[in-house]
Amino acid sequence: MRVELEPAYILHTRPYRETSLLVYALTQEHGLMHMVCRGARKKGSHQLQPFIKMQLSWTGKGELVTLTKYELEKSSYRNDFRTHIQCFYVHELILALLPKMSPAPELFECYEQTLAEMTAAPLNEAVLRFFEIHLLTIIGHPLQLEYDCHTEQAVLPEAEYLYQPDSGPTLITAGSTGSAQPGGWNRVSGHILRQLHQQELAQQDWPQAKSFLRGLIKYYLDGKPIMTRQLLGAK
Repeated sequence: MRVELEPAYILHTRPYRETSLLVYALTQEHGLMHMVCRGARKKGSHQLQPFIKMQLSWTGKGELVTLTKYELEKSSYRNDFRTHIQCFYVHELILALLPKMSPAPELFECYEQTLAEMTAAPLNEAVLRFFEIHLLTIIGHPLQLEYDCHTEQAVLPEAEYLYQPDSGPTLITAGSTGSAQPGGWNRVSGHILRQLHQQELAQQDWPQAKSFLRGLIKYYLDGKPIMTRQLLGAK
């Protein structure tokens, strides 16, 4: 298979053998690709950097292809520490959760929008929360945030719920039988669920939304570590 000049973003690179690089890229039409850029370290290929939209060409079959050409397209990335760490967190999530070579054009579009929003407002944690929701939806775990999954009644903003992965929220009552997850992350207010559904997350609600979504993502990560969480102040 030969692909010519497909829009892409570099998520991560690391040394490969003596002179080459392994390149992990999110591409517009082919999803997450693992590539070898031969001789890149010898040539000093400093252009293979994250957060810059590129055009990549590659050839090969299987899970590891050969990068044959790359061109820079554009960059409006804001290079400050907070934005840098937030973007690397997004990259870690994609690498950990998205299957290789699984076409996901909607994720490419979502990534671009997230990168632009984080560059424009680096302290807005709501941007990360909405990306987390979109990513879970794309990989087959959409969040059910509108209704009690047992009674099918609309979520009440003043009530408390237990959220079960792949099922949804259940109203907490005196006779509730649902189980809390370790750390209690899945106990969440109806107000937070409704805000996440409407994608209108007020700043005072960021901590509870963060705890809820980080716990849910940890469940789906199934033990895979996310290193940037420590730098973002996550527990």
